Amino acid sequence: MDKIERLLVFGDIHGKWTKFEQAYERAAFDPQKDMMVFLGDYLDRGESPVPVMKWVMAHFDAEHMIFLRGNHEQMFLDAMQAEQKPQPQGLLAFLWGSPQSLWLMNGGRITDAEIEKTGSGQELRRSWAELIERMPLYAKVETEKQVYWFMHADCNPEEPLEEQPAETLLWHRQLAARPSQHQGRQVIVLGHTPVQTLGYQAKPQWLQDGRLVLMDTGSYLADGRVTCVDLLSRTIYQSE
Repeated sequence: MDKIERLLVFGDIHGKWTKFEQAYERAAFDPQKDMMVFLGDYLDRGESPVPVMKWVMAHFDAEHMIFLRGNHEQMFLDAMQAEQKPQPQGLLAFLWGSPQSLWLMNGGRITDAEIEKTGSGQELRRSWAELIERMPLYAKVETEKQVYWFMHADCNPEEPLEEQPAETLLWHRQLAARPSQHQGRQVIVLGHTPVQTLGYQAKPQWLQDGRLVLMDTGSYLADGRVTCVDLLSRTIYQSE
């Protein structure tokens, strides 16, 4: 692609298939002109995870689409891998719980039940786990002399992306809670923390003079939406 006309990014979907369809159709992605980045958390909490899984699997290798890993993908993968190896016993298991219980308690119970209903649950789980292993933890895009960093949850703006711990990229919320910590020039784009929990309306938030963008608009909340944004024009494409 000689020039990116739109740099599109999707916030957390969380199994809200109908809302995702609405936002995606409104964005009208054109692979000849656009790049689209997904920030992870495709499943859990929402009632329709299977259509989302199948859509992501069908488009994962599509041109100019990037699918990042979220903490819910990591929990799913950890739960599936834990079934293949001995579980911790004693105090550690009591304090932390099993990877399976962690996933199920954080919205995975709905996903697990919906996968089971397909009649090919084992195959679907295996295919999804294999895809998660291919999902990167971050992406970096440069266009129009501006550098954009993408990750699911958080980062240290002062450290190279490739040196940042997976736990930070997948789980932490420092920048969302304290935007002033970002004093760099790159635009950092995050999901993971619903903007409603920070006191905002269900719309993407441009903070720090537009250098920090919060994209999780709480799809599964009562006022939640699935949201896509063109970072170059700040055009918003949202579900109802």
